[in-house]
Amino acid sequence: MAHEEPEIPQKLLDALSEYDRSTRSQRAERVVWVGKQSSMPSVIMGRTETLHLLNEAREVFVNGHFASALMLAVSVIEHSLVEECQLRGLFEGSPPLTQVLKVAEDNNVLPGDWFPSLRLLVHRRNPYAHLKDPTHEHGLGRRVRKEKLHPQVILQRDAETGLKYMYDVFRATLREAA
Repeated sequence: MAHEEPEIPQKLLDALSEYDRSTRSQRAERVVWVGKQSSMPSVIMGRTETLHLLNEAREVFVNGHFASALMLAVSVIEHSLVEECQLRGLFEGSPPLTQVLKVAEDNNVLPGDWFPSLRLLVHRRNPYAHLKDPTHEHGLGRRVRKEKLHPQVILQRDAETGLKYMYDVFRATLREAA
């Protein structure tokens, strides 16, 4: 017996079409912005998971899912740094990200002035990755009250910073094919 696909209701198709129309210019602006950040060699090879995260971070950012973009960007940064530190023989396995950043900084894996921003990104990511108290200094609620900005503005700014460093770290740790 063949499996038949359920019919998609016209109201749903109309709603999706309206959503697409109403968000198209914002998505286009984000495509242009991310395009300026993401220059890469024409061919890259790497771990499947890392390359998938890199691509997915771009996609969720373009679609306005900023917390997801931040989490994915920090994941790519972590993957890139862990692999680079492993290749340099600085450690085995995958230690906690704070330790990875310390080892990478102590061994000049990246420019030294990047590390304060990378640590801040990790702090800003943490309330999404690990349950924090509502008054946590890097929690979105507290930041909204402190910065007096809409949550989407804060989230987009964090995601932009995350993607900028994601691409910078990824490019900085690329190696020539052997």
